[in-house]
Amino acid sequence: MATLELYSKGASVWIPDPDAVWVSAQLLQDYSHGEKHLLLQLSDGKVSLEIMSSPTGLPPLGNPDILEGENDLTALSFLHEPAVLHNLRVRFLGYSSIYTYCGIVLVAINPYEQLPIYGEEVIDAYSGQDMADMEPHIFSVAEEAYRTMTREEKNQSIIISGESGSGKTVSAKFTMRYFAVVGGATQQTSVEERVLASNPIMESIGNAKTTRNDNSSRFGKYIEIGFGRKGDIIGANMRTYLLEKSRVVFQASAERNYHIFYQLCASRELPEMRSLRLGENAPEHFRYTKQGGEMQIPGTDDLSDLERTRNAFTVLNVQPDQQMELFRILSAVLHLGNVNIQASGRNSDRSYIDPGDRSLAVFSKLLGVEGPQMAHWLCHRRLAVGGEMLVKPMSGQQAVEARDALAKHIYGQLFTWTVQRLNSALRTQRGQAKSFIGVLDIYGFETFDRNSFEQFCINYANEKLQQQFNRHVFHLEQEEYIREELAWSRIEFSDNQQCISLIEGHLGLFDLLDEECRMPKGSDESWVRKLYDQHLNSEPHPHFQKPRMSNSSFIVLHFADMVQYECNGFLDKNRDTVFEELINVLKASQVDLCYISKLISFLCDWEITNLCLSAGKCVLCGQRKCSHREKNSCISVSEQIVYYFRQSLQFDPRRTVQQLRACGVLETIRISAAGYPSRWTYEEFFSRYRVLLQGPQSEEQAQASIRKALPQLIPDPDQYCFGKTKVFFRAGQVALLEKLRAERLHVAAVIIQSRVRGWMARIRYTRILWAAVTIQRYWRGALARRLALTLRHTKAAIVIQKTYRMVVVRQLFLMIRQATITIQAFTRGTLARRRYRQLVAECAAVLLQARVRGWLARQAYRRVHAAVVFMQCCWRRRAARRELLKLKTEARSVEKYRELNKGMEVKVMQLQLRADQEVGGEFQMDLILEQDSLYKEREDLSARLLDQEKTQEECVHEAVSQASAALRAELDEERRKYQGLLREFTRLEQRYDNLREMSLLTEIFAYVLFYVVSNYFSVLTSPLSPDTSSCPSPTKPATVTGLLECRKRDEAKLIKNLITGETEPYIRVDSALSLPPGLPASVLFLCVRQADCSGDQTRARSLCSAAVTAMKAALKVTSGFEPAWSTIWLWSNIKRAVHVMSGRLSLTENDLIRALSDLCIQAYQQLLSITEKRLQNIIVPALLESETIPGLSAVKLGTSRKRAGSDPRNVGCDVLTMASVLRELGALHTALSRQALPPTLMEQAFHQLTYLISATALNSLLLRKDICCWSRGMQIRYNVSLLEEWLRSRGLQAGGAVGTLEPLIQAVQLLQAAKKTDADAGALVQTCTTLSSQQIVKILTLYTPHSDLDERVTLNFIRTVQGLLKGRSEGQPPQLLMDVRRVFPVTFPYLPPAVLHAEQLVIPDSLKISFLHRA
Repeated sequence: MATLELYSKGASVWIPDPDAVWVSAQLLQDYSHGEKHLLLQLSDGKVSLEIMSSPTGLPPLGNPDILEGENDLTALSFLHEPAVLHNLRVRFLGYSSIYTYCGIVLVAINPYEQLPIYGEEVIDAYSGQDMADMEPHIFSVAEEAYRTMTREEKNQSIIISGESGSGKTVSAKFTMRYFAVVGGATQQTSVEERVLASNPIMESIGNAKTTRNDNSSRFGKYIEIGFGRKGDIIGANMRTYLLEKSRVVFQASAERNYHIFYQLCASRELPEMRSLRLGENAPEHFRYTKQGGEMQIPGTDDLSDLERTRNAFTVLNVQPDQQMELFRILSAVLHLGNVNIQASGRNSDRSYIDPGDRSLAVFSKLLGVEGPQMAHWLCHRRLAVGGEMLVKPMSGQQAVEARDALAKHIYGQLFTWTVQRLNSALRTQRGQAKSFIGVLDIYGFETFDRNSFEQFCINYANEKLQQQFNRHVFHLEQEEYIREELAWSRIEFSDNQQCISLIEGHLGLFDLLDEECRMPKGSDESWVRKLYDQHLNSEPHPHFQKPRMSNSSFIVLHFADMVQYECNGFLDKNRDTVFEELINVLKASQVDLCYISKLISFLCDWEITNLCLSAGKCVLCGQRKCSHREKNSCISVSEQIVYYFRQSLQFDPRRTVQQLRACGVLETIRISAAGYPSRWTYEEFFSRYRVLLQGPQSEEQAQASIRKALPQLIPDPDQYCFGKTKVFFRAGQVALLEKLRAERLHVAAVIIQSRVRGWMARIRYTRILWAAVTIQRYWRGALARRLALTLRHTKAAIVIQKTYRMVVVRQLFLMIRQATITIQAFTRGTLARRRYRQLVAECAAVLLQARVRGWLARQAYRRVHAAVVFMQCCWRRRAARRELLKLKTEARSVEKYRELNKGMEVKVMQLQLRADQEVGGEFQMDLILEQDSLYKEREDLSARLLDQEKTQEECVHEAVSQASAALRAELDEERRKYQGLLREFTRLEQRYDNLREMSLLTEIFAYVLFYVVSNYFSVLTSPLSPDTSSCPSPTKPATVTGLLECRKRDEAKLIKNLITGETEPYIRVDSALSLPPGLPASVLFLCVRQADCSGDQTRARSLCSAAVTAMKAALKVTSGFEPAWSTIWLWSNIKRAVHVMSGRLSLTENDLIRALSDLCIQAYQQLLSITEKRLQNIIVPALLESETIPGLSAVKLGTSRKRAGSDPRNVGCDVLTMASVLRELGALHTALSRQALPPTLMEQAFHQLTYLISATALNSLLLRKDICCWSRGMQIRYNVSLLEEWLRSRGLQAGGAVGTLEPLIQAVQLLQAAKKTDADAGALVQTCTTLSSQQIVKILTLYTPHSDLDERVTLNFIRTVQGLLKGRSEGQPPQLLMDVRRVFPVTFPYLPPAVLHAEQLVIPDSLKISFLHRA
């Protein structure tokens, strides 16, 4: 079938459009050869008639739906401009993906917004992964370069190109950060820090604001990052080229000068900057910073940027005083621009500078030069005429140009010096780099409304790079064909050698420019006339044209576009003349500062022969050398290309096509299309097109079946070719096979439908016949039952009527009877109540009369009683007075007094005794009453207090619970921070020891150290016997028994035998694990305990310190080895030491316990680190890629990206399954169980490991399109269920280990759930609660059907899900991947130690500690 037959009814084609560039249309009728028109229906429903002059004018065909959104453009069946544009549009707008592969090229579209795809978790996800398996990303390109460099030991380069504002600089920083993280081996050394610190410095002195970009790089740079034998960064080197020095003295409207000038102006108020005299209103004060009118960039802070720049200088060992001297020169450049040059003379052929010019004085003071000399030579020049030197004045314009040339020269040389200073700081200190990866950040092809010398140089460099790149792509194609042993012919592709020859060839543009620069009176106009004469009249060149309306410009037909250059300024910019006299003035600087004098000498270190008329050739040659140098250093090695397109949130088709052409992406596609762009492995082809094959169909005979059937499917043998492992197709043949497959499936579907419809019709007739008979039978039965029911209803109606009538009469009788009884009851009640009220009234009257009469009688009695008492009192008072007089008379007689006194003493004593008895009785009664009242009051108060206490207890309990929860959260956070700091301290300490020792350790030594620490833990966790549970007084050491005594001279030997080994470097691990748990720790603790109880605290501290130091050394040694058994053994012993030491020693134990606790945390973290390293490389193959359920997952479709020149995967490697993961976890669990560790610690350890497994697997799933399908989701769910079952069988589910798998489980459920209706969207949102909004949308975007029974997820469904997730995503951070480096804080439970006695220990002879004595 020819390609023309693909133009059938329903086929999709592309037609040009003035706005969208290309629009899709559908054929409404078949096309026949020779027809002059096509009937098309556009996407908006309109019908169009396309007129064609010849069959070659047919519109391009559209690719099959299976290739829509493909992540590699070269995998498309039809490789042409509309297909590329449509694929980029679908990926950018539909899938929100800014990266797309194009062979070895990564096409990137700048979305102008922050995306959460560059964090450390993304770096971890791409690290060590195959480029063919992951979604396109800048990190994937960097990883491919890094892996190729380490695997093949070949230097690599990454070329980042694009127009201004497309994101080249940011991508270069991301690439270097990736190398710093991956090459730093999780420890960012000073080299990586210096490599990353060079970015803010170069941005400050080399970037500026343009109309297209606020941080545009105005220079090209090439950074070589050197790597050592282990793949770690050991140095770097930077080379720059094409610095836009003209920006120093001139900026277009809405643009700025270099950032460093504005940063200096923003910091003018700082104390150290006041000596630079930058003025009060800078940068508006300086001519070199105010021309563009843009003083501030929105969203940026120049002052903080300068602080960042200074910090970067500090990282690169540039001291603050040296930085200030550098800023002095930059400030001098600003003041030089403000020097006022005035014209004088009759025809303004002279110029002068006012002697009191303030800017000149500041410039001279900053650089230490003589102001009058500088003013003189800015306005004069020296000429050699006839062997004599003459001084000639210059006009005002010439003097201004000389001043600007000096400023550009100073800045350019300062820029070069800074680069050299950075290179010296980045230079390796650890020997020669074994290999390097180069990152080239280069201008893309530029074309503006007005193009000058800068655009000419940039476009020339892009021409050279494009030529070499085309040859490199062609070379990769050849390598692929040779590897597959194809019989191929040379691929013809368009070359831009003619355009390059026009520029750099004999009598080319450069040669004529050199010649004109040497002419004494050369001008731009004369140079353009020579170009016209040479390339238009004498030898017309196909790539050179003359504009119709201009005589001062010329047109060059570049590979990307036709560019018109204005010749004004070409000669001046090429010469870049700086007069020798000005350089001599700078050389005579008298500045006292040593560092700035060196800088000035560097600025003046320029050959005099390059300063005058020959300067033009020097500059031009320098640019040529730069281009050739970058070509040789970058493209001669294996390369990765990253092209960046500048797009906003809206997709602009015209701008995209223009950039595709400018970046050479379409050229790459044309080269691929000229050969065999579509490549399928035989297994993939067999899986997809087995319906087109004939004969026995088995995967073992797939290649033979394909070789036999393909000639019948595609008669033209030139359209395909068989390789060793792949079958290759020309452009369009995949679409042809898709059409044949669709037709074959259509025919098969028709046959199946006819058979099924006949079978369904027969089944339907049988069912109808059986249903008719059944209905008749049931209908007749229903009629008979209806008659019988009628008879029964008639009889029942009569019975009901009789019964109803009886019930009605009886109810009437009962109602009348009840009414009569009710009336009688109410009447009798009324009469009784009336009689009762009468009796009550009579009784009340009688009672009132009795009460009144009693009251009157009592009143009369009280009056009589009062009168009688009064009369008695009067009489008695009278008798008492008489008796008193009588007694007074008798008292005057002494004898009477004595007689009376004798009797009075007895009476007084009797009266006193009687009074005391009476008072005591009354007092006791009062006390009893008061006690009763107090008792009652106390009971009331107790009841009230009890109620208040209950209320307060409830409030306190609630407050305590809230406070305890907050304190517990704060404690966990502090514990996490502390353990993180401890881990960082351990890493730094390890790094210091590695740098100091630089020695390799054996695995046996690691095992021995593990044995020692494990034993130490066991012993210290073992408890003492009852007689040693408390330390006795030092004066009675004989009462303590069950301890071990170690003499002072034997301490080192004890530590060596228990921890570091005596006869061997380390104790064997098998013998260590065979010992009882904690035996070394028990021995050491009993020795320390004996020294402490005997009063020798110095020896106890010494032994403890020696043990701690030895265990630290053991942990450091075992940290570098893969087996984790040593660390488990150490961890178990140290943990037990913490419990045993606490509260059992009389010496000061805080420092010891703290040191042991830190060692315990360090051993735990080291154990997890080693285990994670062992699991890291098997998680993804075992959990995501392995087929535990055979035959469920289909073979990966052939539309997946196959890079030309990439090495095929190793087929003979062992297949990793979930058994590998469970084997590692089981070995760890067994080792932990043998050390008798608490279950909570094991739960925490496996909680951390299962989180790593879940996060790593989920991150890989989110970045791999081939994993996101229904069948693969079923495989993953089964693998996860195996892990869950394993955790539950070991009783580890209580620690949250199973819960960490929930995100991965929900992601798998998302792959298996229905994804069509709004109800399905709501169910997905309710199910996936632990997944973030970005993760859900990403999985839906990557979902790829691997069979015809499945469908892609529509964009409308994805938008519906996004709408439902909008409210939930507001409080979530914009993070796509999980943080695999997250560390959960560990809590060590306190377990009271049991009794420990020396006689209980069974010490084997292998430990060789018989020198210990029992005490």
